[in-house]
Amino acid sequence: MYPKAVEAGISADRFWSMTYEEIIIQAEANGKIRKRELEEQAYLDYKATQLNAYAFNDPKKMPKFDDYYNFDQVSTTEEDKAPKQQDWRIMKARMMERAAMIKDTKERKAKSEEGG
Repeated sequence: MYPKAVEAGISADRFWSMTYEEIIIQAEANGKIRKRELEEQAYLDYKATQLNAYAFNDPKKMPKFDDYYNFDQVSTTEEDKAPKQQDWRIMKARMMERAAMIKDTKERKAKSEEGG
């Protein structure tokens, strides 16, 4: 069992201090992690191939990197998939701040035109 455990990604030092159940769980988890890594790599390879097709056949239509690889939008839970909406109070405060800045700029400009 020792060679199979090491082959499954369990370190030799750790193997001897683990119970049989822990070894099985760790080996299965390592297998799932490896499978997920392979799936992610396959996905990225597929996307890269699609981009190569754009680049070769129609470079003008090639999407931007951030639009094509939208890692920020990748989520695992339903809660994460819902679009985040900003609080209206924050938006109102920003609008008021910008309006005040515009007003101040116009007043400074008017004063400089009168005196200058």
